[in-house]
Amino acid sequence: MDNPVAEASFDCLDRDGRQFLMTVAIGDRHMISTDADSSDVGFYIEIEPIMERRRQAGTDSLSALCCCIELVRKALKIFVAHGGVIHSPGSKLPIDLDDFAFQPQFGLLRPQYLGGNPDPYRRKDG
Repeated sequence: MDNPVAEASFDCLDRDGRQFLMTVAIGDRHMISTDADSSDVGFYIEIEPIMERRRQAGTDSLSALCCCIELVRKALKIFVAHGGVIHSPGSKLPIDLDDFAFQPQFGLLRPQYLGGNPDPYRRKDG
């Protein structure tokens, strides 16, 4: 992305237990012509490596950014629903997908239950 306005990275495990770094970026603001005598504001969203680059738009930059953040939240929830795990960078703390800033969930579990690979605790298909 050439001109990001927001970026974040997360440590992840896919459903098969493979580790990777997920990078979320929102940016490359542009104007979108509409049928009326106005234009909407658009931003691109990149969630590498799990999602293709997509565009979201709104009537102004605030509504466009809100739409972008909601699309990111939905994509991350789909990833987790299919067995993925998303941690705060450099930790074994899962991020809170409903938190406004995707912050980790601190202090809920005892530390001994956060160490190691969470793979043995996930439900397996078939």
